Amino acid sequence: MKDTRRQQLGLLPGVALAAALPGITLAEADGSPVLGYLLSFVIFAGVGTAIWSTPRSPRQAPALLLILAVVGVAQDTLVWYLITWLSDVEVASVGWAITAAAVVRACCWAGVWLLPGAETETDATATP
Repeated sequence: MKDTRRQQLGLLPGVALAAALPGITLAEADGSPVLGYLLSFVIFAGVGTAIWSTPRSPRQAPALLLILAVVGVAQDTLVWYLITWLSDVEVASVGWAITAAAVVRACCWAGVWLLPGAETETDATATP
């Protein structure tokens, strides 16, 4: 599985967990949070694919991991505000936006690091 797909699979629970925070309200005008969730997921997936800020391995340099964490949380915070601008989704404060962004980013990292990746040709042909 490609890194992009694994990141998007990490977004599924990430957006749901972030939406469960008290400072994030996904309810749309019809009262159903499903449309707000779908819109949030689509925007996160689009921005996350366009601007990749997720490390491919947890064994990368600690400084790089820290930089990518800060950039990723800042990116996701701005995405939450983009979502509020485009829909009826509400974010109570900057603190809740940062917290929700950290939850989404952690789930993305977990998806990329924990889900099985694509086998390369050398992995497939190597036999012990």
